Amino acid sequence: MLDYYSIRRVNPYLGLLQVIDLGPVRAYCDDGQNWRVRRVFDMEVHWSQYNPGDKVSRQAVKEAIDRHPSLPFPRRDNYELWLLRKSDQRPLALLRSCVWPEEMEPVTDPRWIGFAGMYAGFTVEGLARGDDPRERLVQMIRWAAFPQPVVQWFQRHEDGSGTGLDGMRVEPALQGRHLPAEEFPPLLISEHWQDEEEAALARGFHDWYAATLLAHPDLSETLRSRLESAVLRNPVPLLESYRIIPGYIDKRRLDVAMVAARMIKNNTY
Repeated sequence: MLDYYSIRRVNPYLGLLQVIDLGPVRAYCDDGQNWRVRRVFDMEVHWSQYNPGDKVSRQAVKEAIDRHPSLPFPRRDNYELWLLRKSDQRPLALLRSCVWPEEMEPVTDPRWIGFAGMYAGFTVEGLARGDDPRERLVQMIRWAAFPQPVVQWFQRHEDGSGTGLDGMRVEPALQGRHLPAEEFPPLLISEHWQDEEEAALARGFHDWYAATLLAHPDLSETLRSRLESAVLRNPVPLLESYRIIPGYIDKRRLDVAMVAARMIKNNTY
């Protein structure tokens, strides 16, 4: 068995992870350059402690890495766990994704987590003075699913549509439903809100993560162009993601952002 694919790391969002799958062993990479090898059934055990009895040699892994196809690999995490909007039971925020149905663990925590670690500098133009945009965003998502969050697994299909599965507080009528592709947010959360300030906050969240979202291979040209324009808001992550960005609408914008990222990294901005 040898397969190449990518998966999203979400809730909080940590970018697109490239995977070389050899069955008992997988190699992971998030920057297009440095690979980490792990045993599938013991992810904490590094290759240096690998058991040769698992029938995958070091040489096989090395060859799989050396000969990998162009990055990013096709995205394969087509089982998606969505927090649903209370008003219409449609997907609101992506909580998890996985490749295999066996990885769809029972849902115990319906919370959406917007940011990991440091988020200093995250601002949204036009937001009321004194508001913390991070806290406002988290509360916005939380209240849209209030009072008892419903969380549902979906199996996404090649045309982007999805079949509803089980989850948390999912009514029987919702299981087995078929939603067209346009019912699913193309990124991490829905950008459709009745209040324009809330819509701007959702767009601002994605714009903040533009550098890593640009690595997603299935973006529309319109969305990719918007993210390229937004990448200067938070360009430093581009230093790790640029090797796995599949294409450009206007490469000049990314070149400018790369220069800014290096200057910020070297404290010369």
